[in-house]
Amino acid sequence: MKPALVLRTIGFALALVGWCVAAAAAQNAPASGQTPPPATVSGQTPPPAAPNDCISANESFKMRGKTPVFEVALENKCERRFRCRIDVYVTSAKGVSQGSGSLLLAPALGGAKAKKAFTLKVKMDSGSAQVSRNCRAG
Repeated sequence: MKPALVLRTIGFALALVGWCVAAAAAQNAPASGQTPPPATVSGQTPPPAAPNDCISANESFKMRGKTPVFEVALENKCERRFRCRIDVYVTSAKGVSQGSGSLLLAPALGGAKAKKAFTLKVKMDSGSAQVSRNCRAG
C-alpha cells in the first residue's frame, strides 16, 4: 500500500471519530441559554445569589429644580447587605462630567426592597453616559 493512501485513510478515520464524539456531546448538552438546576441535598440551603442576581439598576437623566443630574438608582432584592462602588462618566454637547461613589444597600426585609441612588451633577439633561458598578456582599 502507498504511504499517501494510508495517511489519507487514517486522517479520514480520525475526522469521522471526532465528528461522532462532537455529535454525542452536543446531544447530551443542555439547550443553549439553559443551565441544569443545581443538585441540592435535602436540608441544605442553596448557595447565596450573586450580586448581579440581587441588584437591579435604573439610570436616567433628571432635573432637580433647575439643576440637571444623572442618577443611578440601585435596588436590593435579596436578604443580604451589599456595598456598591459606582463610577459614572457623562459626555454631552456642553462637556464632560465624571464622578464616583459608594452606596451601602440594606437587605430587603419581608419582601420590601432596599433602594438607594447615586446622583451626579451634569452640564445638561441629556447626553451619553457610561456607568460601572461593582457590588460585594458585606
